[in-house]
Amino acid sequence: MTPSTSPDASRPRAWALGALLAILGLALSVLSAWAISLLARGQLTRGVIALAVVILTRLLASAGSDAWTTRAAARTRAHFRRVVPSLLEQPRPHGARGDGDISLAIEDVSSASALEVLSASARTAALGLVLVVIAAGFLSAGIVVALLALAIPLYVRAGRRSQSVDAEYRLRRALLEARQLDLISHAPDLRALGAVDFGANEIGAISDSEHVIVERAVRVTLSSSLVTEFLAGVSVGLVAMVVGFSLLHGSISLLRALVAVLVTAELFVHVRRYGVAFHRRENALAARDVLAARDALELSETGPLLEATGLRTHAGDTALDLRVSEGERVLVTGPSGCGKTTLLRTLLGWDAPREGVVRRRASHVAHVSAESPLLSRSLWENLVAGAPHDPAEVRALLEDLGLSGARFSQLDVVLEADGRGLSSGERVRLVLARGLLARPDLLVLDDVAGLLDEENRERVRRVIEREGHIAIIEATVDTPLLTSFTRVVRP
Repeated sequence: MTPSTSPDASRPRAWALGALLAILGLALSVLSAWAISLLARGQLTRGVIALAVVILTRLLASAGSDAWTTRAAARTRAHFRRVVPSLLEQPRPHGARGDGDISLAIEDVSSASALEVLSASARTAALGLVLVVIAAGFLSAGIVVALLALAIPLYVRAGRRSQSVDAEYRLRRALLEARQLDLISHAPDLRALGAVDFGANEIGAISDSEHVIVERAVRVTLSSSLVTEFLAGVSVGLVAMVVGFSLLHGSISLLRALVAVLVTAELFVHVRRYGVAFHRRENALAARDVLAARDALELSETGPLLEATGLRTHAGDTALDLRVSEGERVLVTGPSGCGKTTLLRTLLGWDAPREGVVRRRASHVAHVSAESPLLSRSLWENLVAGAPHDPAEVRALLEDLGLSGARFSQLDVVLEADGRGLSSGERVRLVLARGLLARPDLLVLDDVAGLLDEENRERVRRVIEREGHIAIIEATVDTPLLTSFTRVVRP
């Protein structure tokens, strides 16, 4: 991240704003005390003007703070949305659960600036203790310190509970969505087995558990609010009682008594705001770690197309050093289950390496496998993926790959979901055509030769062999599409 766009660049400004708001709040509390003392002495005009200044200043400060945090959040969202493509292609640790919805992580981290403001204001508001000591002595200040010491662990506990419930809710929500999609995709099989009620009951059970978690989250939030309001009220009440007795004995002026009470209230306002948002700050920090930690694959503008140093995947123990430049042909071969696909995924950055480093030039890469998806869009949209192409060029490539006839002559024909109705060989050739039309620098073929009959295998072989500038990595058990290669790799 560059300093100009990194969310961390706004952190010093957030702390400065939080500190300024806390100091301004304490100053306005003192001004409010002075205004009320003027009213008590019958100086109505001056007192009303002073209170109006306090109210107007607080409104302006709140509006200014909201505007700054809104802009900071917008800048953070814009930054991460610009780099979403690179975030999506970064690997996860092997066997780990998904990091969740990236858009949700971006929303969480976009609130970091506002939460830094709250954190800074809560810490700076502690200066109010000095004002309480000056105005009402050490007893009142001791009461405030004691209740703050009691409040902080309660805030942290409530925040941790909220964070735990929030994480459980997100996990349950992700499970519900995954099971819904899974059951929908297998609805015909369930219907044929007469097990539709089973699927519906499972969805209902997961949904009910989600509702229970939501209710628990509401209870945690309410209990947290009650704790914060109770402690703030007790603190202000005890300080008011102490200064009230001092007023009765004539040992303190009304102005000093009001300063002590209002400053105590102001101090707890800042602490309470931060306490309520504590778990949100933890979520923001966790989201920032998720978005910043995706750096196992190093992308560069220069150097070889692909380079692996001391690479060990999670499917094998053999260390691999590999360097692939323009036009090179690499064959990855070995028996089924030896880790060929895992090696390809690691080289592409889709899986994290167990050891070693993978560096890849920031260039176009085409990947072709039996699992490569097709969209429920037209044949044209599936092939060109939004890029400008000459229809004649597209038809010629399809013809060269043996994709002819009524199903492939009309480019506006809409494919069924994920290419349903196509043979595995036709799917692979369509995906290969899409990859070649993207003008890749590197073409990765994951065990697709066996899906083609000899005639179509020869067609595909001729097409890829004429693309001499493209580097190709092919994984296969026995029959490769490549007729010549510069290196053989055995995982």
